[in-house]
Amino acid sequence: MSPSTVAERAVPLASVIGTSYIGGRVLSGAVEPGTELRDLDFEDCRIEGATLELSVWRRCALDSCTLVGVNLSRASLIDVRLADCTMRDSKAQAVRWSGVRAGGLAPRSVTFEACRLDYGSFAETDVRGMRFVRCSLVEADFGGADARAVEFVDCDLSGARFTGADLRGALVVGATGLGLDVREARTAGLRVDPGGALALVDALGVQVVDGPGVGDRSVEGDGSVGERDR
Repeated sequence: MSPSTVAERAVPLASVIGTSYIGGRVLSGAVEPGTELRDLDFEDCRIEGATLELSVWRRCALDSCTLVGVNLSRASLIDVRLADCTMRDSKAQAVRWSGVRAGGLAPRSVTFEACRLDYGSFAETDVRGMRFVRCSLVEADFGGADARAVEFVDCDLSGARFTGADLRGALVVGATGLGLDVREARTAGLRVDPGGALALVDALGVQVVDGPGVGDRSVEGDGSVGERDR
């Protein structure tokens, strides 16, 4: 869908401020920084190419919505409910996600695809079942988060913090920069690929060595380690 086609049939996002419900529409455009969207329910909507930086969302609900090419950086999310939503090719940097909660019976609240979510705070937040695919989460904070069954697929997790997080049943594959210390989080049932496993071991200070190299040293009778006779 070309940008001109979207513009022709899209409803300006600013025009729905003050209403309580909008369903089945395409929304676009920009709102001024500090604009507040309050007590507004979106259902089966597509929000495309919208500039929402520094906006304030209060007691809003998004149900089965898709956000594409949106800039939500530094927005304030206060009691926002998400159910079965997708955010794609968007930017939401330095956002505090603690004001977001899952809603309804949807299997997951939101899937992020190819999004920049750097410096965001998910600390102490219920993010169960969220899915991150090809996302940048540099310096993101998941400290103390309930992140059970969360999925990180091909994400940049450089500097991301997980201290005190509950990662039971989570999935981490194709990730770069993973620095998780499993001693500082709940990780029973955590699923990782071989690269992720090596990163976890490295965080513990454990070195993985090849078998042939180990043969260069032997254990002496007194328990000390010495070089093998050659």
